[in-house]
Amino acid sequence: MVTKRRRIASSSNTATMVTKKTRTTSSPNWPELQTQLLNRIMKNLSVTDLLRFKAVCSSWNHAMESYFSASALGPQTPWLMLPPIQQNRTHNYNDTTRCFYSFQEKKLYTIESSFQDFDNAWCVGSSHGWLVILDKRANPLLLNPISGIRIKLPLFWPVDRSIDENLRKTYIAKAILSSGPSGKYNNFVVVIIYGRLLDLPAPLKLAFCKYGGTWTSLEGKHRAYSDIIFHNNQLFAFAEHGSVEVWDFKNTSFPIRIINLHRPSLGSLQDRSNILKFRSWEFSTQTYLVESLGEILFVGRVKGNFLDCQGRAVDPLSPGDEDCFPYRTMQFYIFKLNLSAKKWEKVECLPDRALFLGGNQSISLSTIDFPEFEENSIYFTDDKWDEISFKFHGFANDYGGHDNGIYSIQDKVVKPFDQFGKWRIDPPPLLDCS
Repeated sequence: MVTKRRRIASSSNTATMVTKKTRTTSSPNWPELQTQLLNRIMKNLSVTDLLRFKAVCSSWNHAMESYFSASALGPQTPWLMLPPIQQNRTHNYNDTTRCFYSFQEKKLYTIESSFQDFDNAWCVGSSHGWLVILDKRANPLLLNPISGIRIKLPLFWPVDRSIDENLRKTYIAKAILSSGPSGKYNNFVVVIIYGRLLDLPAPLKLAFCKYGGTWTSLEGKHRAYSDIIFHNNQLFAFAEHGSVEVWDFKNTSFPIRIINLHRPSLGSLQDRSNILKFRSWEFSTQTYLVESLGEILFVGRVKGNFLDCQGRAVDPLSPGDEDCFPYRTMQFYIFKLNLSAKKWEKVECLPDRALFLGGNQSISLSTIDFPEFEENSIYFTDDKWDEISFKFHGFANDYGGHDNGIYSIQDKVVKPFDQFGKWRIDPPPLLDCS
C-alpha cells in the first residue's frame, strides 16, 4: 500500500488539515502477459536478449518455443560456437554444454539446457540458425540452440555401428537447410555431403531429405563434392574436379539438375605459387560457394602446408619448432557468377559486406546492419574435421580447430581470433548463422 500526504493551509491560517489518499498497487504478473504481446517483443530481440527472455519464467520459455515453431527469425548476428573448455580454460569438460561467443558484445555465453542428453554428440553443420547434430549413436537431428527445439531426421543408410566415433566426425562433410523450419516443420529440405569412413579414400556424394521423408541420393554427373548452398530453392553444388552444378527444388518431388558450370579460371599453379611465395606442393586450396546480394560467389581459401609462425614453409618431417602449424590459411580469392553469360568474373572487393565461411552454410552480411563486423572481410573457421584427431609427426603441440580468423580482402592480411589463441580447439569452432 502506498500512502500520499497532501498539506493544505486554510486562508485564515488558523488550522491545518491533513488528508490521506490511498492507492492499491501490485507487482506485474509477468507470466500472464498475452502471447501476442510476447511475440511482438521477441520479434525485436537479439539472440542474447532471447536467451535472457526464455530464462524469465517457464511460460515465457514456452512462448518462445511456440514462436520459433511458427515463424523464423530475421537475420541475426553470427555467433561462434565453442566447446565449454574455451570458457573455463580447464580440463573439466562438460559435454552437455556449449559456449557461444558474441562478436557484438565480445562476450562468451554458456548454454546448458538446449544440449542436455547430447553427451558425445557432434555438430556437422549450421544453417539458418539451426545446428545439424549427430548424437552418440550417429542419429541425426536438428537443434535450435536458442529455443531448444529438436527435430528428428531419418536415419542414414545402414552402416557399421562399431565405427560410431568416426561416423560422427567424418561421414558427413557438410549439412545445410533450404530454409529455417517453421509452421508445421514441413517446408524445408536438408542436404548433406557424405561418404567418407575411417581413413579410406572415398568420393563425397550428395543426398537430401524432406521433412517426414527419407534420405535420397542425388546422382549428379560428378561424384565428389566439396561445398553446397541453397539460393531461391536451388541447390548449388561445387564438385571437387572443378564444376558447379545447380539443382532445382522448386515445385517438384525430385530435384532436377538444370545447369553445369565450369569453375573460374585461376591461372596455372605456378602463377599462384609465385604470388604466394610457395611452391605448388606447399599449399592447398579449399573452395566455398556464397550467396551475396542475390549473386553467387566462388571463394577460394588458400592454406599453406607446414608453416612456422612467420608463415614460412618448413620440412614436415623435422619442423624443429614447436610453434609450427601443419596448415594455416594464407589468403582468399573471389569470383562472382554471371549466370546469363554462364561465366565467372573476378571480384576485388566487397564494400559493406562480410563473408562467413567454415562448417556452416556460408553467408554474407551487411556491415551497415551489423557494424560489429569489418567490411570487405572474410570471417573463417577451421573445417578440416577429418584431421582433427590426426597427430602430425614432429609437432609438439596438438592441432585441429586452430585455423580461425579474419581476412582483409583489401590488405590481403589474416588476423587470428585473439580471443581463442592459436592452438587446438576440439570440437572445432563453428559459426552459427541465421
